[in-house]
Amino acid sequence: MYNQQGHVRARSNRMDPYPTESMIRDCARKAQHRLEQYRDVFFMDHIWGAAETWRERLPGIEMSVFQEELIVRGLKEHADEEDAMPASVQFPIMYVAVLAGECLEEIDKVNESVVTLDLVVSRLYLVPMTNTDLPLAT
Repeated sequence: MYNQQGHVRARSNRMDPYPTESMIRDCARKAQHRLEQYRDVFFMDHIWGAAETWRERLPGIEMSVFQEELIVRGLKEHADEEDAMPASVQFPIMYVAVLAGECLEEIDKVNESVVTLDLVVSRLYLVPMTNTDLPLAT
């Protein structure tokens, strides 16, 4: 599925060779994958690289079984024979699955922040207030 257009030269610098599939897989598996701009590859391969990332990261995101199954199917590189579709359909579905994963991850982060904030607020209410804690009236 990688480099279906048969590019030979990098997108950002036409003097450099087009990145190999293994190079993109390595970039996708980095801990700092979000810093990767994929400037050397064309859009379809950028989507493919992002899908590679999400195939590995998806199990760590909190979501319903229904959401997970939709995203997993969208991220599949090779659809089941019954679900086979042309690349012109498969890539937009993969793109949406990647975006859904990104959105769910951000929601997960917000939920973690809310839980942390709730803990802080609940601890504040447990600390008894004294008269010295009250602001002075002016």
